[in-house]
Amino acid sequence: MSQVPGLAGGNEQQRRKILSGGEYNRICQFINGFHGLAIDCEFELRNRFFRDVEPMALTCILQSELFNRARGHHWKQDQRGKKLLKVYEEQKNLYDNALLIRMACVEALNPVALCRMLLQEKYKARHRSHISQLLRHPHLIDDPRLAANVQQCIISDNQEGSITDLRRRIMGEEYELKLKNLAKEAGIHFYDEQDLRRMGYDKTPDIKMILPFLYRGSVINWIESKANFGDTKAHKFNIQQQLQSYCNRFGPGIIIYWFGYHEETPSLPDNNIGITVLADFPAKEDLVFMQLAQEEFPAETLATKEDSSTGNQLLGEPFVAEYPTKELKKLS
Repeated sequence: MSQVPGLAGGNEQQRRKILSGGEYNRICQFINGFHGLAIDCEFELRNRFFRDVEPMALTCILQSELFNRARGHHWKQDQRGKKLLKVYEEQKNLYDNALLIRMACVEALNPVALCRMLLQEKYKARHRSHISQLLRHPHLIDDPRLAANVQQCIISDNQEGSITDLRRRIMGEEYELKLKNLAKEAGIHFYDEQDLRRMGYDKTPDIKMILPFLYRGSVINWIESKANFGDTKAHKFNIQQQLQSYCNRFGPGIIIYWFGYHEETPSLPDNNIGITVLADFPAKEDLVFMQLAQEEFPAETLATKEDSSTGNQLLGEPFVAEYPTKELKKLS
């Protein structure tokens, strides 16, 4: 399995994360013209052909392209399952544990997707949840040779499967933690998702400011973290599914695509509802905080509490107050 870095560090910080339309199209053309496993395509993208681009941006673009391709051919899966099972039964004695991997290359399928089609055809009488269980635990497959082939597919697939799902979940949590740490370092007081759910909210951003701040003149009420690449299609989907409700409920905010974005994403008309697109946490010199004058707002009126579950210092419950413009102080 190809190496997947954690938080960007070292020389990778210098690699480009904001891609022009032309370069993005060239990456997509390479992916769609590649013959072989996705894990090999990822290696070629990151180590040979686009070495000056953020590696995780390439990984995310590959994932998006393959997902769209698979969704376009979803209706063919039932027919392909019969063919795949027939080929496997005819050739299983000719190869060791690599037959399904070879078939995945020929059929231009993710190995785990191919295994799912084949197992669904082989165990037609079983429920789909049983097929999912076999993919998570291949040793439960009653055919030892088939079990070994499925296991090989799972460890060779960087797009689907339990290993890939775990990696993506850990990475998402890692960058949410990074967001919270950077926000605390910047002096931002916020509620996180757990705090907001306890307050009765259903759809919640990763952090919601207790006191809004200004970013380059724009009021910011929330920040959403995405350990992903923000192409225009994915960003519009995020607006529809999440960001629009955040803006309606909390006001303007920021979405961070940690692995970069398409150059047209920040300027989409859809962002006019109050969405700012960034590829990293806002620079300290671009932030302006609201400072409460002690003589006008006595300290005893600002109840402070400590949330033991998140470790964030929260400034009591939300309240409405008039903030004198003269008290806006820029961070030094």
